[in-house]
Amino acid sequence: MACFRVHTDRLRKGMVIKNDVYSRTGAILVPVNTPVSKDVVTLLTKHFIDYVMVDYQATASSPADIPSPESVPQIKQQQIEEFEGNFRVAETALSENLIDVVTKDKDLDVPVLLEMLNNIVGKSENEVNLCNMLFKMKSSAEGLYTHSINVALWGQVLAKWMNFSPEDIELVGTAGLLHDIGLLKLTSTAELPADFSFHGELNGVHGKHTILGYNLLKDKNIDLRVKQAVLTHHERQDGSGFPLKVKLANINMIARVIAIADTYDTLTMSEGGVKAKSPFWLLKHLEETGYHKYDANMLMTFIARITNNFIRHKVRLSNNTIGQIVLINKFNLTRPLVQIGNSFIDLAIRKDLSIVEILD
Repeated sequence: MACFRVHTDRLRKGMVIKNDVYSRTGAILVPVNTPVSKDVVTLLTKHFIDYVMVDYQATASSPADIPSPESVPQIKQQQIEEFEGNFRVAETALSENLIDVVTKDKDLDVPVLLEMLNNIVGKSENEVNLCNMLFKMKSSAEGLYTHSINVALWGQVLAKWMNFSPEDIELVGTAGLLHDIGLLKLTSTAELPADFSFHGELNGVHGKHTILGYNLLKDKNIDLRVKQAVLTHHERQDGSGFPLKVKLANINMIARVIAIADTYDTLTMSEGGVKAKSPFWLLKHLEETGYHKYDANMLMTFIARITNNFIRHKVRLSNNTIGQIVLINKFNLTRPLVQIGNSFIDLAIRKDLSIVEILD
């Protein structure tokens, strides 16, 4: 029976301990085949046990949880073309609006911008299709306006997953479109600097753009939470962000969503000499390092829902073999089961392999 290693913090009811777990003095703390319970987790934590082995069959989704190929929404070529067409229209409208704000101090036409977003979303039958079409466009996605629309769309998807009200989902969309407007004030020409990098911006190289953006919008007729999100979308829950270094209590819910959407879109972006990260590499990275930086509940929801969208997608593994994801392990979300021909590779066990590219 297959098993895999799970951090003690991530043990859940329904898992079964695979091997005897010993204390540092050699005494058996938890015998093999013990079901995970609150008391078991408490005992392991008390004895500083960081990892245990659990049964794969006890933790994997049941066959009923695995969508059949027919149940996974298929994207038609016409949908993709209409989606891309509406996306380009939105880019043009957004660029005209933002440049007018920066150079002529005009008001934003937020209803028009939101209508452009709704037209994009309208070409997808559901969130799965929307996510998949964003994945398909990623190879050709570049520039401030593309990035801003992506962040708005990813943000709205996450807000919907978090059960935000329709009104707040619209605010997330507005914040996503406007979150980087301050970048246009870094030069006197309303253009990005010649050496600009979104990866650098994410790390604070162009940190003052958040203040510049807030100053551009502070007197506009826009919801205060959107203005705050423009200012604080690079703040982090542990106080390590910028520009104010505030912690989670001072970061509103709109900004928390935009922070995750912005990070995800940036790190899956090819830019200059920086190669795009595989979504699975990035989601694993966020899973391991992000819970003290981002809203943990939002991040966990984002990772779980995004990974589930990859079922039935073809992927390239680090050994250059190509397979298809057939099962997302709900207790090890970023290490799925991959079918290659008539065989299966469980990445939860095969730690020497990883997904390096999504192929469709």
